[in-house]
Order: sequence, then structure tokens, then C-alpha cells
Amino acid sequence: MTHQTLPPGPSLPTTSHEEATSRTLIHALIHRYASLARETTDASLTTPLFEASGTINLPDGRSFAPGHINDIAAQSSGGAPKLLRHNVTTVDIQFVSPEEAHCQTYIIACTDVKMPDHWGRWDDVVRRQEDGRWLFKEKNILVDGMDPEGWLFQSLGSLGGSLA
Repeated sequence: MTHQTLPPGPSLPTTSHEEATSRTLIHALIHRYASLARETTDASLTTPLFEASGTINLPDGRSFAPGHINDIAAQSSGGAPKLLRHNVTTVDIQFVSPEEAHCQTYIIACTDVKMPDHWGRWDDVVRRQEDGRWLFKEKNILVDGMDPEGWLFQSLGSLGGSLA
């Protein structure tokens, strides 16, 4: 996926009911991830949101399996913040096929250090499973900005440089 605005998806041979159901399930998936991506995350709750080969990709090029979600904060110089909440603002879902959609989710992250601490976007590829559920294939984390006194900015030294 590019880091640009998503182009409109093709017209798909589905009913409006099927599209509405898929959009609702994808929104629920994104919001569930946002509610679980906290200062300490129970990987046993986030891993089922991803396909078996799903990945979380950071802007610095690192990629890891969803079961290692806590590695993001653990590898920072100060460790995890005491509080981390992701607030979802805008979600754009574009279907590229009846089984796959590309999503851009704009977020504002707040921590105990700064509110807001950092902000940006999640560029996701989600896929419909045989049982009708939608799961993440890829979650690409993009940082548009951060407070210079915030947790993420202070942690960048041990994260190998800028995440933007």
C-alpha cells in the first residue's frame, strides 16, 4: 500500500447488504485493535485479529508478528508508557476485491507523558476469511507527528531514529 490517500475501490459484484456487513465487521476489527493496543497488550487478544501470517510493520522498516506487539514499547529507551490509548478519528475502507480491502485509519495517541503524544495513520490490508470474519493481513503504522516532550519522541533514540 502507498502512503497516499486511498483510490476508490472497484465496483464489486456484491449486494449493498453484503457491503454494509463487511464494512461493519471491518470497523469493528479496527476499533477492537485500537482498544487493545495499550501500554501493555495481551497478545493472546490481539493475535486472533490477524491472519496466521499477518504482520505489523513500523515506519523504520521493522516488521513483526502480532504476537510480539509488546516489543514496540519494550524496545524503547523508557519502556512502555504508564498509559497509552489510541483514538480513532477517520476510517476509509476501499474494497479491492470481495475478499480484500485496504483501510486507512487516522489515530491520535495519548500517553501519561503527553496528550496528544503522537498522531498518524494505520494503513491496513484486511481479508475476509472463509467463516465471514475479516482479519488483518498487514498493519502498517505511520507517524505523521509527535510532541517533542512526548513518550514516542523520547523513545526514538533506542528505536533507531525517526518513525515519520
